[in-house]
Amino acid sequence: MRAIKTSVITILAVGLLAGSTVGVAAQEEEAAAEPTTPAKVTGTINDEAADLVQEPTETVVDGTLEVRGVVFTGDRFEMDDPRLTGTVTGAVNVDVHKVSDFEDVVLQTLEIRIENDDGSWSGQGTSIIHAGATIPEDEALQLDTLLLTGADAYGGLSAYLIVNGTEDPTTIEGVIFAGEMPPFPEPPAEETEAAE
Repeated sequence: MRAIKTSVITILAVGLLAGSTVGVAAQEEEAAAEPTTPAKVTGTINDEAADLVQEPTETVVDGTLEVRGVVFTGDRFEMDDPRLTGTVTGAVNVDVHKVSDFEDVVLQTLEIRIENDDGSWSGQGTSIIHAGATIPEDEALQLDTLLLTGADAYGGLSAYLIVNGTEDPTTIEGVIFAGEMPPFPEPPAEETEAAE
């Protein structure tokens, strides 16, 4: 009798495990077909086909080179999440601050749009570049932060990305999430007001 019970329990256990494996496999297939949010994303930028489509204006103001109206197209985000893989069009304004004859700090603001067959992402970003002949390659800095809003199939989603141009190729890390970033808080009260 005990042998029969053990056999029945073993069969039930194997059946349950098999059923849960099928369920997990089905869930994994569904997740692969429909990525969830929030979702961590990584990738690179392929800039081999990039083109400058608008010549910028350049002026020097108080020793700072101001470059306005750079417009480019043809870059491509190659991401591990197909929702953010696509062709990039963007516009950039740049301020180049001269630290020395061999060292610059560059500040940029960006408008960017990523498009693929299912939808698009658009938004703004900022970047900093600190480089020059006197800065070792492993100490150079080029980081962008992008906050994008999805449209069409990506409506209701946002993407927050960190782009590391110091790497070769340029790497991207971030997250896709539903909704928007939280609103900025009110500035804290001054100490004198808090003391009262």
